[in-house]
Amino acid sequence: MINYIVTPKVNSHTYIVTMQFNATNTVHILRLPAWIPGSYMIREFSKNIIDVYPHNQAVECCQINKDSWQLTDLDVGTVVTITYTVYANEVGIRSAFLDFNRGYFNNTSLCLYVEGMENLQHVILLDNLPQGWQIATGLPCIGSQQYLAQNYDELIDSPFELGNFTRLDFIVCHKPVYLILSGNIIDDIDTTRLINDITKICKTQIELFGGCAPFDNYTFILYLGGDIYTGLEHRNSALLMAPYFSVPVLYQTESKDDYIKLLGLISHEFFHTWNVKRIKPSAFSPYNLNTENYTTLLWWFEGITSYYDDLILRKAGLIDDKRYLGLIVKNINDVYKYSGVTQQTLANSSLTAWTKYYRQDENTPNSVVSYYVKGALVGLCLDLLIRHISQSSRSLDDVMRGLYHKWRTANNFSIAEDEIPQLIKQYTGCDLTDKIKKFTQTCEELPLTKLLQKFGVRVHQLKNRRHDEVGKVIDRPSELPNMNKYDFNLDIGCKLTKEAVGYKINYVYNKTVACAAGLSANDVIIAINDMKLTDINKQLNLYKVGDVVKLTIFRMDVLTHVKLKLQKPKFKIAYLEISNYKQLYEWI
Repeated sequence: MINYIVTPKVNSHTYIVTMQFNATNTVHILRLPAWIPGSYMIREFSKNIIDVYPHNQAVECCQINKDSWQLTDLDVGTVVTITYTVYANEVGIRSAFLDFNRGYFNNTSLCLYVEGMENLQHVILLDNLPQGWQIATGLPCIGSQQYLAQNYDELIDSPFELGNFTRLDFIVCHKPVYLILSGNIIDDIDTTRLINDITKICKTQIELFGGCAPFDNYTFILYLGGDIYTGLEHRNSALLMAPYFSVPVLYQTESKDDYIKLLGLISHEFFHTWNVKRIKPSAFSPYNLNTENYTTLLWWFEGITSYYDDLILRKAGLIDDKRYLGLIVKNINDVYKYSGVTQQTLANSSLTAWTKYYRQDENTPNSVVSYYVKGALVGLCLDLLIRHISQSSRSLDDVMRGLYHKWRTANNFSIAEDEIPQLIKQYTGCDLTDKIKKFTQTCEELPLTKLLQKFGVRVHQLKNRRHDEVGKVIDRPSELPNMNKYDFNLDIGCKLTKEAVGYKINYVYNKTVACAAGLSANDVIIAINDMKLTDINKQLNLYKVGDVVKLTIFRMDVLTHVKLKLQKPKFKIAYLEISNYKQLYEWI
């Protein structure tokens, strides 16, 4: 058994960890993971370890690389005690944080493991917590502030939340579910509605997978803070962050967009309970926590999950048809209006997540496609293809149920890199081998227009639109924007952030006038034709196509000028029209 005593030191943002184990050799290696499952980037958690020292002065402790410590001169059979300090000041979901208000940690950031002893039981004790602080985790409690993991893999898959928080308990399909609310909890939060809606999400997903949940209990840990939505899945819990204003409030009956986004995040992380926490790619079976684990299948494990997170909201009755289709049209536009979709395949996006998707820069929209968003569109295509070919007798649901059943009945089941087409054929009778190869290994456009038309949804592609235009769901073609007149049609082709003076460029999109003029990310545009820039859309609207304007910019603190010839915008924006509700209901 491996024992940890974790003592928070809130004012210094540090955890003091004391680790104990029985020596089975005269030499042992202690290591810390370099990344956390579910977030595919090397994060070098060991950089936050300040010191490691043994309690027995006769034992020598030497750091041998970035994340490993070697203990020598051990007496076999004796208890080895090691203490170390971990700096924890990263607000988020992937590492660890501590101050006088709150603490959270993933054990990938806190708990060294003993090489060769990963399969032993691991016990973690929280010691000397500030008065009144509570503890939330998915691990079972075996004593006062003491928790048991059956092995190191379970330990690192069980985050902890510490502090004063609100705990809501409820039952879904005979299983206890806990919602932990921390952070900025508003006074009038409608907890009844929140619990009811989360219950609908969980119940719908459990029933989709055959009615059998793969956990004894489940814990949602939701930190309410600033303007960020993010989450990380675990085997029987999820760490979530969302804006404090995203939760429902009393006497507010309409579901605001922020709340729908929060429910989608909850749906996404809960769906991972099956898709990636149980059903895994072979590359993750088992995880190698000290280096990259490459797979071309993140489009399936994240993309299919992203397809279902919104679909589940519709199936659970939390959104209506138009709102659901609005989420789909957003995905279509988020993928197809940028040139990255023509430069990178889904398989490559999955493979290079470690260096590209999780390390985005100013050129990302021009070179990278999201395996989340385009993967969700591939999930939509696969579902509609299966339904069409089988005359609605089969769907992607059958594939997910089949995979879960196989996980429950087959030892060490995982999915090989080229196995998805075979599994789909096994569970639906549909041979989509060529389609999947085309969808994931080429940059060819997905057949969304053709497939959606078969299920009562018409796709309208409008050309020469601004990059920041949002496509909508309409009931008739007359609701489309007037194609003969453009409001603020002149778009220089940049994503901009309004500054105290002017606009800062975040991205410059390929094949736009900004790209042709040599504008660059981090440039700050302060004037147009020597007039102070206060509202770029209104000021551009004073000019016409073909005009040449002078932009005054700061680049690396140097004032300079750029000439720009204005052209119609190049972006293509999709709108969806519901043309046949009867066909639509064969799908959703």
